[in-house]
Amino acid sequence: MKDSHQKNRRALLKLMGLGGVATLGASNVILPKQVKAENSFAPKIAIIGAGLGGITMSAHLKDILPRASITLFDKKETMYYEPGFTLIAAGIYTKEDVEYNKADLIQDGITWIKEDISKIEPKQNKLKTETNAEYNYDYLIIATGVHYEFEKVKGLDLNTIHDPNSNITSIYTANGAVKARDFIQKLVKNGGRAVFAEPNTAIKCGGANKKVNFLLEDLAVKENSRDKVEMLLCVGGNSMLSSPAHAMMIEQFYIERKMPYLKQHLLVEVDTKNNIAIFDKLMPYSENGVKKVAKERFESKFDYLFVIPRMITTPIISEAGLGVSKGDVEGNWVDVDQYTLQHKKYDNIFAIGDCAGVPKGKTGASIRKQYPVIGANILSHLQGKELTAKFSGYTACPLLTRYGKAVMVEFDYEGTAPTLECMGATRESWMNWFVKVYLMKPMVMKAMINAKA
Repeated sequence: MKDSHQKNRRALLKLMGLGGVATLGASNVILPKQVKAENSFAPKIAIIGAGLGGITMSAHLKDILPRASITLFDKKETMYYEPGFTLIAAGIYTKEDVEYNKADLIQDGITWIKEDISKIEPKQNKLKTETNAEYNYDYLIIATGVHYEFEKVKGLDLNTIHDPNSNITSIYTANGAVKARDFIQKLVKNGGRAVFAEPNTAIKCGGANKKVNFLLEDLAVKENSRDKVEMLLCVGGNSMLSSPAHAMMIEQFYIERKMPYLKQHLLVEVDTKNNIAIFDKLMPYSENGVKKVAKERFESKFDYLFVIPRMITTPIISEAGLGVSKGDVEGNWVDVDQYTLQHKKYDNIFAIGDCAGVPKGKTGASIRKQYPVIGANILSHLQGKELTAKFSGYTACPLLTRYGKAVMVEFDYEGTAPTLECMGATRESWMNWFVKVYLMKPMVMKAMINAKA
């Protein structure tokens, strides 16, 4: 035991020595290679969205294209470190710990237009803002993130989620995370029934609800109130996560800890007066070669409901003909090549972050791997060269399983991604918890957002 502790301590010190920051993707802690373009290149680059992806991308482009004119479009002046929302629910962070003024994050030399874009005209390389101001671009990077569709569930909307008097919340907003913290504390103290609901469409950070579920169960055990707390996880899809190995791991955790869960149970309605969550039990089948889905109503009472909404990106994407034209997210996510992140129709348009229509990669760790790819491919395009930089589909999520324990979930298009030995691919460890709680926020909000990690 002593040898194991010393080994983990040495591994942690080694990790902390890698530039003093943790990784958003423990498989690659080497800083992206910086390649500056010839001074003759001075393109006009527009970036729609000043979230983590947009601001990081602007910093990187400023580094590699010092003569470029770079403009960010976003009317929101506040940004949240969203990976910290689960730590708010855990009672470790406060809302103020994850709240940032974008003016403090956007680098000097980057133009920030505090307006949202209302229209994209890709054939004319033109943007229109909500005040009808027009801007031309040579390159467009779409970093619009996701929009939440709580209203797709009958009886729900964002106001319900943020209403301090309602017993329904979502870990995907800062105010919702604060409510989740309060719900956990009340459940552990007084007992009750918590229901967790997830959609069957693409979402960012697919482990978020499960983290809250795990932390609730662990705290109830620690406070000797587990027998008073009922819980049920209902997943709309047929898997706990898009990585099969990690999906199996999560199911095993639920089974071992006697935490009930149901797959292919999609939340469709909430009876807020009677505290009943109504689901469609989805039963796929094939008839004459045609895929169909039978549905059966399933109801569950709750004292507290934790909801993940269906997610889309901004409607201006589909309105401009830039969205995916086939599949479950038709007309929604930006239709880019999954490797180069270049739009399939317009070669001067790229997408980064949650809005990108790629099979995997809706986490901050994905952005860390995407921004160097887009930067390199814009340089290649400027020089008339083939786009050779490729995004591997890498994504990562420190899955909080208990207070003081986490699993570093990492995978890519191939299904798995190499992990530092000290992290462990499917192993709970204190080290992963330490990275999540203490190292990741400074790495993201000081290093990565400045394109230095």
